[in-house]
Amino acid sequence: MCKLSCNLGVMQWATVVILFSLVCSVTLAEENDGTPSLRVLARSSVYNAGEKKAIYCKGQNLQQSLEWYSPSGEPVEGRSTKNTRVYVERQKNDTLLPLIIHSIKVEDSGNWTCKSGDLNETIEILVGEKVNISNRYESFEGEEGKSARLNCEAKGKPQPVVQWYKDIEVISDKSKKYVVRKKGDNYQLEIKDLNHQDTGEYVCKVTQNALRYYTDKRVQLTVQHKPILFNSDTEEIYSSTYRTEEVYAILNETKNISCSAIAHPTPTFSWSRRHENEFDEPIEDEEKVLTSPSGNVSVLVLRMHDENLYGEYKCTAKNPKGQASVVFHVTEGNKPNPPDHVSVYASNVSTITFNVTCSTCNMDFEEDKAPDPANLVVNGYSFELVPVRADYPPQWDEALFFDADILSPNDTLFTVGELPNSTTFHARVRTRNAAGHSEWVDIISSNIKTTSNAIKLFASFTVLFASLLAIGCN
Repeated sequence: MCKLSCNLGVMQWATVVILFSLVCSVTLAEENDGTPSLRVLARSSVYNAGEKKAIYCKGQNLQQSLEWYSPSGEPVEGRSTKNTRVYVERQKNDTLLPLIIHSIKVEDSGNWTCKSGDLNETIEILVGEKVNISNRYESFEGEEGKSARLNCEAKGKPQPVVQWYKDIEVISDKSKKYVVRKKGDNYQLEIKDLNHQDTGEYVCKVTQNALRYYTDKRVQLTVQHKPILFNSDTEEIYSSTYRTEEVYAILNETKNISCSAIAHPTPTFSWSRRHENEFDEPIEDEEKVLTSPSGNVSVLVLRMHDENLYGEYKCTAKNPKGQASVVFHVTEGNKPNPPDHVSVYASNVSTITFNVTCSTCNMDFEEDKAPDPANLVVNGYSFELVPVRADYPPQWDEALFFDADILSPNDTLFTVGELPNSTTFHARVRTRNAAGHSEWVDIISSNIKTTSNAIKLFASFTVLFASLLAIGCN
């Protein structure tokens, strides 16, 4: 079968070679039969402005010399001191005449014709000018409630196609939010009624298909706006500038309350506690109020050593554009029960999966049900792992810490990592609810360890080898 296919292939190639030889023979015969002929050795093309071009015209058996004519109909002269950009270079053999164009210009676009007596051939030259954006990266600061106008000057020929994007999404000027106006060579994007969501990168993409050319301009827009409250854990953004939250704490334990707000300029936070009907007790102790490095989160640290610390606390985020406040109602909640079963389920080179259950914990996940402060729903487990050192107890203050959320009452498997490979660990776990954590439970097992890279590589090699073997057999 293979031999037959190979013979057919050879026969097909032989046929092609014979046909090609016949065509060449006929062509040569036509060129050498004494008949005058003329042809331009180039096709109609698009050139970039500034390039140097040499376009040849070839004649055969001509009675008159070859001549090139510009789009205006004027003959192209030879090179001289006054004519150094567009000229012809005559050869000793008058059968070939090159047209030389230095630093080709947009004005050179048109039909260029090579003639000899009554014989002539014309090609069309289109000269394009690439768009050159002088400042491709800009920053722009707008103000909430006002409009921003971003410019993209894209001068070029042929006229470019311009499209604006926000991040990676196409901007449509059919939306009432955006308007794209063309003013001369400027493709201006107007963004109306600015808000915090308009902050981001805007890209003006410019394409000249005829020149196979692309460029762009990027504008980083920042919007000055008043503080907007959000949840730093879920990243949920709240539309109101004043809200209340229920917070549960456990007596004799520390409760951290987070107050988060996005704003530009960065907000300042202030905390106060309600006495009677007014929040008239400011909290300014640096050990009780902490601010994140980003400046968008403030944490109130309550050390609940006294029942009198339960009550209402107010956080206010403020900048020159406005302010937003949240009131936290701090009440007593129950301390969750610890897990009653923990085991190692699986492990690999960088993670360990634990099987954890708590039969005495509240796992009632009904969304519409009001929380019971005396029996709060368990929302997850916290793990700590520290590498085993021979003859040393675990150093829990150096442990790796992981939180795992319970998404369903049936969830029992929880994976923690990234962990170092080929390592054996001490591990412990505790439950957590909205109020705090249970006591730690040590995980007693000799299998709390990650595998080695060598095992992983060997397994990968085995799979690869099996795949190659299967391909070879097929």
